[in-house]
Order: sequence, then C-alpha cells, then structure tokens
Amino acid sequence: MTESTGTTHDHSSDLDIDPVCGMTVEPEDRPDLHVDYDGRTFWFCGKGCLLEFRDAPAQYTAPGYTPTGM
Repeated sequence: MTESTGTTHDHSSDLDIDPVCGMTVEPEDRPDLHVDYDGRTFWFCGKGCLLEFRDAPAQYTAPGYTPTGM
C-alpha cells in the first residue's frame, strides 16, 4: 500500500466514492488524496478519511462493508 502525492487521475470525467465516508470524490480536485491498495486506487474526500483507510484498509474493502455516510 502506498500513499501517492501529486498524481493526476487518468479519467477526465470519472467520479469515485470515498470508501470510508461514502462521499462522491472528483479525483482531479484531490490529486494528493489517494491510496493504492490491493491493485486498486482509492480516492478520499479529505485527509481524515485517507488516514482512517490507511490504518485499516481491509475493514473498508471487506465484502458487505457500507461507508458511514451511506
């Protein structure tokens, strides 16, 4: 798992869902708020959600997990 900074998202109009809180995230607006984990890139609404995910990624990627804001 790596935390990346300064990377841009390759899909110009894609929206992603923050796996911690469930907020919609536009990766272009948050180039430094993503983590690569288990072959996937996860985007976050803010540093708090990124840090929570980084501390326990398996919790937020477990089957059946529902983000807190959903």
